Parts: sequence; structure tokens; C-alpha cells
Amino acid sequence: MSPQTETALIKACHILFGEGLFITRNFLWYLQPAGLKAAYRQKVKEAHPDRFNNLDPDVRQQKTAIFQEINQSYSLLQSFFHERKKKGKPIEPSTVQKRSAAAAPKATASHTTFRRVPERTLEFGQYLYNRGLVTYQQLIGALVWQRRQRPAIGQLAVNLGWLKAEDSDRVGRTRGTAYRRFGERAVHLGLLSSGQVQVLLRHQSNLHQKLGEYFIEEAILSKEEVEHLANKLAEHNQRIFLRQPSAEKNRAC
Repeated sequence: MSPQTETALIKACHILFGEGLFITRNFLWYLQPAGLKAAYRQKVKEAHPDRFNNLDPDVRQQKTAIFQEINQSYSLLQSFFHERKKKGKPIEPSTVQKRSAAAAPKATASHTTFRRVPERTLEFGQYLYNRGLVTYQQLIGALVWQRRQRPAIGQLAVNLGWLKAEDSDRVGRTRGTAYRRFGERAVHLGLLSSGQVQVLLRHQSNLHQKLGEYFIEEAILSKEEVEHLANKLAEHNQRIFLRQPSAEKNRAC
């Protein structure tokens, strides 16, 4: 993805999700069509020209221009999803410089909406979103924050003695191939086995901070609320698990 294309996509995200949201390439990595459609519908509802028929013609013209910009942004992001699906390749998130919680803009929870909690096991962020306790923007922000906490796969491999530092650098420099992720490139170069990559990914996942910490740091939820909701999620997932046929339970274990 060229820098020009990436800049245009990020600008489109700002138009649909708000200027106050800290949007990077990682945001594009996590953004899903359903979330995009929800943001678009909300913006159309707010900016549709029919709402401003009684205003001054110049104001109506300004509102119409904004409405057109919203539609153009939505079309651009839809094309982005279409190309990503056609190629069958996800966008690899770039390394993002850490920002402190105080520096990152806070998204307000004023537009949260209760949705029916799906009858399946959920991750904590999914549960909060479907309960209407966090916005889609806040969920994306939390996921990006959590990803930043993880140590790099290459560094973990070096720490375990599976790679030398120069090998890790070599893998990092191997770009522009069909192997997009670090682990895939390392396997392709014969530096790591698939089994080692899976171990590293599990180890990396265990080292990142829990998503609830983000919502506490950003004063979106209190520590007590996070603990209570974590317990409610555990009850939900346990109930779903007990409903599964025995064969599915065995696969889950």
C-alpha cells in the first residue's frame, strides 16, 4: 500500500469516525466492514441534506459538500476492503510509536448502543461492545493499545536463543514477498519452524496487558466495573460452553 493511498484511507477514517480518534495503519488492520457500515450510517443520519432544507442556501451547500465527502470516504474504504479480500492478504500493521494514555484523545461513550449479545463465546472487548458499554472507536483504540504492549516476535525468539539478533534483523528486512508476517518470513527463510512460531505467538499473546486495563486508564470504566464485567463474561462463556454438544466441547479443550 503506497503512502498516498494510506494517507487517503486514514483521512477517510477520520471523516467517518471523527477527527478526535487516533488513527494509524493499525486502525485499518482491525477495521471490519460491519463497523465501517455502522459508522457510515451514523454519519449519513447526522449529515443528510434533507435535515437542512430550512437553513440558509449557503449553509445547505456546505452541508451537501460534507455529505458528499462522507459518501466518497465510504466508497474509498469499501474499495479497500474489496481489494484486500480479492488478494486474500491482510494489511500488516506498521510499528507505531507509543503514545501515553494522557496524550491519546479520548473517545466519548455518548453514542454507545446496546446490541443483543451473540450466543457464542466472546472476547472481553466484543462483550463490552455488544453490551453497549464502549463505542466501536474505543474498542479499536483498546485493541491497538493492547497490540503495542506485546514484545516483538523477533525479540522473543532472540531471548529464547532460537534466533540470533542478526537473523531477526534479516527477517525484518525481508519485505515485498507473499510472506507478510514475521513468523511466515522466518519459516520461509528456514530460520524457525512452524511449531516454534506457534509457541512464540502463544507466548506473545500471554505477555500483553489485559484489555480492561485500557478502559481503566482512559477512565471509560472503573476497576470495579471491569472486574464485574469480566465475571459476567465468564458466566456468559461458561453458559455457552455447557450448551455445546460433547464433540464441540472436546475440540475446544
